[in-house]
Formats: sequence, structure tokens, C-alpha cells
Amino acid sequence: MVQSKNGYVYVLKCCNGSYNTGATKNWKVRLQKHNNGGVKFTKSKLPVELVFLKEFSSYSKALQFERKVKSWKKRSSIEKMFNKKDNLFNNLKYGPIV
Repeated sequence: MVQSKNGYVYVLKCCNGSYNTGATKNWKVRLQKHNNGGVKFTKSKLPVELVFLKEFSSYSKALQFERKVKSWKKRSSIEKMFNKKDNLFNNLKYGPIV
């Protein structure tokens, strides 16, 4: 299987209203792992919903952006990203992935 050189930053909304931000090379597999209870942070907050997804040209650039997002203290700062046009989630043809 060919591994993507690209990286992704995603934000998940947990059932309790909290957000989880992460970086990955394969967002579909990572989302499935979250919803299957395979990630410690979200295991007790299922189900989770993908609300933000952004693609980067490399995984290291995705990690840099993830750190930046995690440094934001205000919830409103994170939520402002959701309506930006580079949010790939807004362009997914098949709607929300839960």
C-alpha cells in the first residue's frame, strides 16, 4: 500500500461537546479508530463527529499546524476555522462522517 506524503489536521467534536484536535497521514483510518474506541482521549466521549479537516503538503507541516491549534486557549478560536473555505469537511460530498 502506498503511503500518502500529505498530512491532515482534523478536529472532532465529542458527544460531550469537547473538541479533539489531531494530525494524521490517513484521516479516514484515524476517524474510524477514534469511533471504535481505540484512542484514549475520545474513548469515553463517543461518538465523535468530524467538524474540520485540512490537508497539508507534508505530515510535518500538519504537525506544526496541529501544535498551533492546540495552543489556542479560546474555544471560539477553534470554531472560527470550521467555516473557512480550506476546511475539506465542507467539501465532502457524502456529508458528515460519524
